[in-house]
Amino acid sequence: MDSTGHSDDRLLSRAELAELAGVMRPAVTNWQRRHQGYPEPVRTGETELFSLRAVLGWLDSRQIPSRARASDEPVGFTYADRVRRNLVASGDARHGAAALSSEAANSGVLGDEEERARQLARLLGPMADAVRGGGSMTDYLALLISLVFLRVSGSPRSASLPRTARARSVAATAALLREIGESADEALRLRGVTPGMRTAILRLEPREYGDVVEAIRMTDGLGIDEFRQLVDQFGSRAALPSGEFFTPRAVVRLMRDAAIGDEHSAQRVYDPYVRAGEMLDGVAERLSGVVPLTLCGESPQRGTLRLAGMNLALHGVTVELEAGTTAPWNERFWPNGQQADLILTNPPFNAHGAAPKPREGIAWPYGQPPPGSAVFAWLQHVLVSLKDEGRASVVMPVSAGASTDPREREIRSRLVEEGAVECIVALPPQLFSRAQVSVCLWFLQRSTAVREEILFVDARELGDKATRGPRVLPDEHVGAVVGTVQAWRRGTGFRVGRQGAGHLAVAAPLEAVRAAAYSLSPADYVDRWMSAASPPTDAAKEAAATEQTLSAARRRTKAVDGAVDALSFGPLPSAATFSYDGLPRDWHRVPLRELVDITAGPSYSRLPAEVRSAEGDLPVVMPKHLRAGRIDDRGIERVTADVARSLARFRLSPGDILCVRSGAQMPPALVEPAQDGWLCSTNLLRLRSLDSGGEPLVLPGYLLAYLSLPETMQWLRECARGTAVPSLSATTLALLPVPLPPLSRQRRISAALDAIDAQITAHRELIQAATHHRSTLAAHLMTGVLVPE
Repeated sequence: MDSTGHSDDRLLSRAELAELAGVMRPAVTNWQRRHQGYPEPVRTGETELFSLRAVLGWLDSRQIPSRARASDEPVGFTYADRVRRNLVASGDARHGAAALSSEAANSGVLGDEEERARQLARLLGPMADAVRGGGSMTDYLALLISLVFLRVSGSPRSASLPRTARARSVAATAALLREIGESADEALRLRGVTPGMRTAILRLEPREYGDVVEAIRMTDGLGIDEFRQLVDQFGSRAALPSGEFFTPRAVVRLMRDAAIGDEHSAQRVYDPYVRAGEMLDGVAERLSGVVPLTLCGESPQRGTLRLAGMNLALHGVTVELEAGTTAPWNERFWPNGQQADLILTNPPFNAHGAAPKPREGIAWPYGQPPPGSAVFAWLQHVLVSLKDEGRASVVMPVSAGASTDPREREIRSRLVEEGAVECIVALPPQLFSRAQVSVCLWFLQRSTAVREEILFVDARELGDKATRGPRVLPDEHVGAVVGTVQAWRRGTGFRVGRQGAGHLAVAAPLEAVRAAAYSLSPADYVDRWMSAASPPTDAAKEAAATEQTLSAARRRTKAVDGAVDALSFGPLPSAATFSYDGLPRDWHRVPLRELVDITAGPSYSRLPAEVRSAEGDLPVVMPKHLRAGRIDDRGIERVTADVARSLARFRLSPGDILCVRSGAQMPPALVEPAQDGWLCSTNLLRLRSLDSGGEPLVLPGYLLAYLSLPETMQWLRECARGTAVPSLSATTLALLPVPLPPLSRQRRISAALDAIDAQITAHRELIQAATHHRSTLAAHLMTGVLVPE
């Protein structure tokens, strides 16, 4: 916002500035050439654009000469005054669009929620290949993002896009893509964001004009929620620079809700590293319409800054976005006077190129950071950008809380002693797409009050590991951690220790933080509290319980060892009992097709990814679930009863054997009674024993043992190597020769191997029980809670 209260920061060309200022276009060029203080342009391709706010600031000192003044312009009237007057006279279309987008945001729903979800799934499914052709998925996502943005923001150009396909030429298709890209770029430019969507959209190669029209029609019903999902998809698929992964929505909600105390105190919100605008979007989602809100953000990445501009424009609030740097503390005037009530940010840590050498003479308020690390430089930039009593939440690497670097430890000590650190929350690993880094959330406050304690929350065990992609932090876990922080801050309802969702919270007094050499790692305080919180009687009971488990494991092991010891094996009495092919004379070598029915799983078109989810009626077994000869159902996906009915011939029965059809070969698995009726997936082959006279030709246990032999697995791998992706066909597997003894011999062989399998399982359980017993004793012995007698 400039000195007159004008907050518009659209990007304008020289011609548009000349029209608003009432001068010829060459006059604007002369201003730029002749005056050093004239604002620098923003370049996008071959085009130069100028920040309206910056130009207004310069024009404030340029009075209009008497010969050029209009009759209603008084002496001293400036070109800036004329521009502002003309903006008002033009109706300021930007605010009209903002009002429309605010109305759309408040309505929240454009059509049925389930229908919108189906629509989005179709757009991201087969429709994607039809429209993008040889273009990338991220270019296609740029098209969808642009269409939804134009629609929800109320752009009149959205309504003019075709909804019926008439033209068929390649030129018409390219012209339509160009129109969409130019419409999105114009909308961005009028919001002060460097355009660039047109370039990405024109890289698409649709099959035909009608495919683009269909994409336009299908995005008509989508709203802000779907726009956010598309931005998240862009972040997970785009080849963004190192450290540019977007912040998960659940993490944003946790940061926002735990940081905001009084809603009316958070009116100016700042993100110094704005990424795709997800932090500011989260604040707008909660506070838009509640308080007069101004959102400010900076980013050195113009590509993601465009997404942020579109993301935030849909809320109808004042947004100030600027192309920042990777080191704002290196600016000549730092701090730059940016004073915010609330700061939420996910800075780039120590990604490549993210820690430029600081300039000389910086007055670091909490101490000079070590060279090569920008972590504590960002932290200090956040604190100097806060108003008094303002709050911040910052994503920080786990290492920052306990690093032994002398400079970083000194900065931590000053942060603690000056009361800047409120709370540290350790998050679960693998929350961030494409990044395995473990992080903590640092909640800070710029306050002169003495802080007597710091809250440490260990939430590392929360969240659900998704079947694909990163870990998911559900709403109830987010709400539980927020509730813990807010209860501690209020001083009512907070209790030290294990919390409702399973996370741990400890309020450590300042003396304890000093004693821990100013460590800000929640694990240091939570582990210490847990040890101190265990009285000797409880510790003795816990040790006795693990000893009991260990004793039971010993008894099971002894029993199965006895069963295996009772087995006896010996050679046949005479070599004459063997036939010419090396098998006993009562054995046969039989092709697998004569022993079992081999059924390939359903085609992908009948069981696509979109019909599978964590919720549903019937589990679907995939190759990754075949473990040690059994089916491991951890992370298994399901389908509805309707889908299952259409795939009835692919259901499983106890005794079936599953082999990998495509992908890396691994030992097959036996279907047990607990998996009766489950579904076989696309990439598996189901083997079901054939009968003869009411008796099976081969016992499942015997066949599973043969298929799991190293020699048999090598045969399967060799047969599957003929294609780029290893693939074993049912026809090939049917040729596998199987040595087949009489059923009585099969039963004895199966029983012997089952006994040894039970022995292996029992010994593994014994090892686990002994390991757990040792760790339990060590934890209590090393803290003096228990003593050896």
